[in-house]
Amino acid sequence: MNQSMPSWDLWKRRVYLWTLTWCLPAAICGYWLWSPTQALSIALGGLLGLVNLQLLASAAFKMLEQSAEEMQHQAATARRFAPLQAALRWPATALATAAILWYMPGEPEGLSAGVALALVGFVSAGVHTASNLVNHSEHEDPPEPYG
Repeated sequence: MNQSMPSWDLWKRRVYLWTLTWCLPAAICGYWLWSPTQALSIALGGLLGLVNLQLLASAAFKMLEQSAEEMQHQAATARRFAPLQAALRWPATALATAAILWYMPGEPEGLSAGVALALVGFVSAGVHTASNLVNHSEHEDPPEPYG
């Protein structure tokens, strides 16, 4: 694994924390300014976006943690569930969105705001992690040039 890359558990905690940091105040404001259903829509949209981005990031981390030889060995020996999971993620997200809007008292504006805030939380976690990596790399010796 790359030494500068954070572990998946640390990244996941940061994504959860930042998503909660963005969605909780928005849901409270939605409750105060509009209605309880708007607050519920923001919270469910944030959860939907968080789950979707967490699945995507999990696959990316698995791919980045493995070397090329490990990936080839795994591709040759593993069952073919990854393409099925990737193909089903978008229809499952669409069905979850439809269920929230159709069967629950959700509002589309709140749902889309929650999904957008989950994306903002994901990006905030990435920026926070990148700034930590830059701060740690400044204290290390620079790599020696090849030659």
